[in-house]
Amino acid sequence: MRKITLDSIFERVQEKRQSVDYAVNKFRSKSKDEGWNKGRVRPRDPDEILALNRLAQIKLRKAIKKGEVQYDKERRVFSVDKYRRS
Repeated sequence: MRKITLDSIFERVQEKRQSVDYAVNKFRSKSKDEGWNKGRVRPRDPDEILALNRLAQIKLRKAIKKGEVQYDKERRVFSVDKYRRS
């Protein structure tokens, strides 16, 4: 079996780092240009869904209390002040 020292591993990493970084950045830029994005691979756990929903409800209620979000009863929509067109 071939033996490799830790120093030789570090040297190989340093030699390849620049080309690998270039390839990764090139792939990322192409992916973004073509509309790819990093999405979820696994489905969410039911408990995770409940927790995220609860957090979203709390955040919405806080925003309504602060006045950052208004509810229009007539149109039945929420409007956010900082994204409202003038």
